[in-house]
Amino acid sequence: MKRWEIPLAAIGAILLAGSAWVIRRTELPHSDFVLTESGCHIPVTVIEPFSGKAQNSAVVFHGLTANRRIMQTLASYLATHAGLRAYLIDFPGHGDNTDSFSFPRVEQCAAAAVESLTRTGKIDPSRTVFVGHSMGGAVALRLADREPVAATIAISPAPTELPRRMPSNLLVFSAQFDVGILRRGAAALSQAASGERNAPDDFIQQRAFHVEHMPLSAHTTLIFDPRVLKQSSQWIRSAIRESPAPQGGSNVLGRLAAADAGLAGLLLLMPMATSTAARIAGPDDSESAGAKPTTVLALAEGAACAVVTALILKLGVPLKLLHLYAGDYLSSLLLIVGVFLLALNWKAAKEACSLRARTVFAAALLGFATMLAFGGWLNWQLTDMWLNAPRWLRFFGVLPIAAIYCFAEEVVLGPVGRGRERALRFAAFIGLRMELWLACLLAYYTLASGQVLILILVAFFAAFSILQRLATDALRLRTGSATAAALFGAILAAWFIAGIFPLT
Repeated sequence: MKRWEIPLAAIGAILLAGSAWVIRRTELPHSDFVLTESGCHIPVTVIEPFSGKAQNSAVVFHGLTANRRIMQTLASYLATHAGLRAYLIDFPGHGDNTDSFSFPRVEQCAAAAVESLTRTGKIDPSRTVFVGHSMGGAVALRLADREPVAATIAISPAPTELPRRMPSNLLVFSAQFDVGILRRGAAALSQAASGERNAPDDFIQQRAFHVEHMPLSAHTTLIFDPRVLKQSSQWIRSAIRESPAPQGGSNVLGRLAAADAGLAGLLLLMPMATSTAARIAGPDDSESAGAKPTTVLALAEGAACAVVTALILKLGVPLKLLHLYAGDYLSSLLLIVGVFLLALNWKAAKEACSLRARTVFAAALLGFATMLAFGGWLNWQLTDMWLNAPRWLRFFGVLPIAAIYCFAEEVVLGPVGRGRERALRFAAFIGLRMELWLACLLAYYTLASGQVLILILVAFFAAFSILQRLATDALRLRTGSATAAALFGAILAAWFIAGIFPLT
C-alpha cells in the first residue's frame, strides 16, 4: 500500500460521511408504495413539500433506461419551489418494476397509474402537471389526450405522433447536443402549436406554449440542469395561479452536490481498496509484453472485428435470451468481438491467462465490493443501480460474456507500464471502445440494425469506460495479473449492462 493512499482514503471517507449528513438533513418528506392497476405493478415514490402540505400535484415520468430515482432532483425542486406533491413512477422493466418492458405497455401502465391516482382522489387533474423526460416526455404528451391537466412539461421528448390536441400549457425543452431526431421532434411540436404563446391570458385559456432551446446541454443532463428546474417551476406557477410561494428548508441543488461529492468520496477510496485486494492476492505475477500486438495492429484488429460483428448481428442477435432491451445487442457485440480478438491473439492470450485461485478471489471480492458500494450510493439519490432479483439473473448471464471481452481487451493492451507507455496504452483503450460505438453507429444508420439507445447513452458509456479502465489498470499494476484485471472489469461491465437496460 502506498503512503498517499491513506490520506486520500481519509478524505474520501470524510466526503462520504459529510455528504450523507447533508442529504439526511435536507431530505424532503417522502414515501413509497406499489400501485396495482390493470395488470400493472407500478412502484411509486411520493415527494412532499417541506411543509408537508400541497394542494397541487405533479406526475413525473422518466425516460428509457432510467427510473424514478433519477427524477428525484427535478421532483424535489418542483416540490420546494412550486409547492407540488410529486408522484414518481417506475415504468415496466425499469428501476424496481420487474414487469416486462414494451413501449405500448409503458403507455398503458402510465395511463392506468394516472387513472388510479385520479379515481382515489390523490390528484386533481385541474391542479396537476405532467412532467416527463425522453420516453416519459412522449408519454406525457400522449396522455394529454386522455387526461387534460393544468400543464405539461416535456424535457427532450422522444419521437412520437403529434397529439390530436396540443396539451394544455405545454413547455418543451430541447438540448443543443441532442440527437437530430429529438431536436426535429421539438420543432414539429412548435409548428403544430403555431408558435410561441406565453402571455398571462394564454395560461388562463390553457393554450400557452414555449420551446426552450438549451445551449451547452445534452439529452440526460437536462433533468439536472438548474435552468430547466427554474423555468419548469416558473411555468407551473404561471399555469396554476394559486401555486404557493417557494418554500425554504430544502436546498435541492445542494443535496445533488452532496450526492456527487459522496460519489467522489467513493472514488477516492478506490486506490486503497485496490491495494488491499492486491495484498489478499499475494505476490505479484510476473508479466511481460510477450506476444501482444502493437498499438496500431490492435486498433486495426479491433476495427475489423467490430465491423464484421456489426454485419453478423444484422442477421440476428444471438443473446436475445438475456431479455434486456438493447442490452442483448451490446452483449452480443462484446461476445463476438472478444472471441475474434482472442482468436487473432491466441498466443498472447495463452501467456496472459493465469488462474491462481488467490488472485482470482481477490479480484472478484474487489469487483463485488465496488459494485455494491457504488450501487448502494447511486440508488439512494442519483439513479437505481441496486440490482433486484431479475437483474441479478441478467448480471450472472452477462458476466461470462463480459469476461471474454474484458480478457481479450487486456490481452491486446498488454501490461500497464509507466509514463508515456501507459498514456499510449490508455489511448489505445479509448480507440478500442470508440470502435465498438462506431460499429453501433454503422449498424443503426447504414445497416438498419442495432439500437439507437446505445448511441444516445454515449456519454454514460464514455464515463463508465474511463472509470472502469482506471480501476482495472490499478488492479493489474498491483497484481501483475491480466486475468484478475479482466474479471474485475467484467464484474463492473456486467453490473452496468444489467443495471441500466430495461427488462423484457
